[in-house]
Parts: sequence; structure tokens; C-alpha cells
Amino acid sequence: FVSNISNTTSLMMNASREVANCLHRLSGVYQDPSRVSRDTTTLLKSDSGKHLQPKKSDFMQNDGSETPSLLITGTISIFYRNVEYNTPIDMYLPPNYPNAPPIIYVRPASTMVIKEGHNHVGNDGMVYMPYLHSW
Repeated sequence: FVSNISNTTSLMMNASREVANCLHRLSGVYQDPSRVSRDTTTLLKSDSGKHLQPKKSDFMQNDGSETPSLLITGTISIFYRNVEYNTPIDMYLPPNYPNAPPIIYVRPASTMVIKEGHNHVGNDGMVYMPYLHSW
């Protein structure tokens, strides 16, 4: 039991440190870096975010320009017909986050496919959810 607490505490400290390092490399990108840090660290410490990690990355805009941003990448668990799938995702936090929603892509592995005509995931892997649309 003590070992589990120690491991959990260590993981939480690592998540905070990794987020801080990424935001340091993205200095000046976010208007509210403390909010970005808090939201990202909370996600990484959650059960949903335990297989995600933050990285500094450039997000390719539709016009071909690149925007430096925080990328949260890894897998999340999705249950479909009582079967758990570890689904690879990339979640970009745009520079105007939290005023703008995260930009999320499903990044299927070679053995996965995105269902044609999926209600919430485009053929390019971009996630379209009412919640994100009305952010």
C-alpha cells in the first residue's frame, strides 16, 4: 500500500514537472499559462490521462502555417460493446486556450480504422463533438 502511494505521488510530480518543462519551452505562447498548466496536469493525473504525455509541438493550420502549441499525446481507453480499446490521440491546446477548445485527433494504429461516416470523428481523424463545437 505504501509503495502504491509513493508511485502515485511520483507520477503526479512527474506530470507537473513535464507540463512545466513544456510550458517553459512555449514561453509567451499562452495568455494564461497557469490555467494551461492546471488543466493539463489535472488531466495527466486522472485515470483517463494516465497514458498521455505532454510535448511541445507545432500545429499545422489549414493555411499551411505552423503554430507552436502544447500537444497531449498517447492513448485513452474507449469502451465499445463491452470491449476496451486503447485509442491513440493527439490533443493540441491552441495558443488562445481556454478561450478556444482543444483540437483533438484520433491517430489510429496500423491495425485500426476510423469507421466511415463516424458521427464524431472525421476521415482525417479530427474529433467533432457538440461540446467542443459549443466551447
